[in-house]
Formats: sequence, structure tokens, C-alpha cells
Amino acid sequence: MGRLSLFAISITELRDIFGAAPELAQHLRAITTRQFPTPTEHRHRGTLLGRIGPALKRPIDPPNAPARPTMADCEVLLAGRAVPPERLGYAWQIVLAWLDELSWGRLDLTLTTRQLSDIEFDLARAGLPTSFGMERLFQNNPQLPLRPLPTQRFGYSKNQHVKATAQALSTVISDLSESSIPAAGQVLAFLNQFDNWSARTAETGRPAPDLVAIWTD
Repeated sequence: MGRLSLFAISITELRDIFGAAPELAQHLRAITTRQFPTPTEHRHRGTLLGRIGPALKRPIDPPNAPARPTMADCEVLLAGRAVPPERLGYAWQIVLAWLDELSWGRLDLTLTTRQLSDIEFDLARAGLPTSFGMERLFQNNPQLPLRPLPTQRFGYSKNQHVKATAQALSTVISDLSESSIPAAGQVLAFLNQFDNWSARTAETGRPAPDLVAIWTD
């Protein structure tokens, strides 16, 4: 199974994460600390061997890189530096937590690649122009310093394209097969919220949201 994750956030706000200004960086550090707390180390009472002295102790092996997201990973992202390949998955966990916190809204759909292709075909059969298909949600390169994972596809659509897609999708949704309607209906409901979110930009001081799309196998 795969997962399609859609986030409503301006691409400018997403890019600003990498090389973040001090105030934003502090906010993102707080999110990281809350979502990925450092495990508590348990202190053990000394043993007889420990009290004899260092002469009988075995050398301590060097620590391995933690198998979890760390604040060191966070700082690499905030500085906009390249993430080492072995830490890429953990860095993505942090970025997804940031997106979840910063986005106007989020939608996750669990689908197989075949199901996603079938929905795309069904939309075209119902008369949806290819320019408004599911694949077009990935049409733009976010141009981030963070590489996608080998199992990921990552892209975005601008605000106006999202609204146009919602309008076009609403005209064909009733003509889809029963198997496609649940997922397509959730996508349409999510896209329909962009008008409301965009209308609130003046009061929030934030730019209108774009749509960031991530597919993970």
C-alpha cells in the first residue's frame, strides 16, 4: 500500500523552512522537541566490577547514529545543508511533522499504485481534462535542498491551479465509478477548502496556500 499526503501550505513558506529565520527556527525546534523527544537515559547502580576500577573494564564501543530523528537532523534542515543519505528518512519524519503543524490542512489517503492509476483513468473517462488530473498535483518541482526518498514522489501545485482543479473535479465526480468516488470525493472536499483558506490570508498575514503533494510507496 502507498500513501498520498496533501498539505495546504504556500511553497514560499515551505522553502523558508530551509535556512529559517531565527523566530521560525525556534518554532520548528520546539515542534521537533515535542514530536521526537530524546529518550530518557536510565542510570544504573554501579556493580562490583565497576568499583574495582577501569583496569578490568572492556573498551566502550563508539555510539552508533541514533535510529530516530534527532535535534542534529533538525539543525541540518534549518541550516539548509545537505542531509546525509543515512539520515534522509529521519529528516523526512521531521519535515512531515513541520508540515503537519504549519499547514492550513492535511489529507492522507491510503491507496495502492494500481488504485491511484485506476482513479486517474476513471477521471479521464468521466471527462476531466488531463490538465486537472491527480498527476498534475505533482507538476511543479518544490526545489528544496532535501531530496525525496527512493520510495517518494514530491511536487506541488499553485493556488490557482488547485482551485481550478476543484471546480473541474466537481463537474465529473458524480460520473465516476463507485470504487473511485470515496478517494476522489475526499480529494475534492480537501481542495474545496482552499477558497476559505485563501480568504483568510489578510487576517493571518500568511500567503495563500499552495498544495504540496507527497506519494510514498
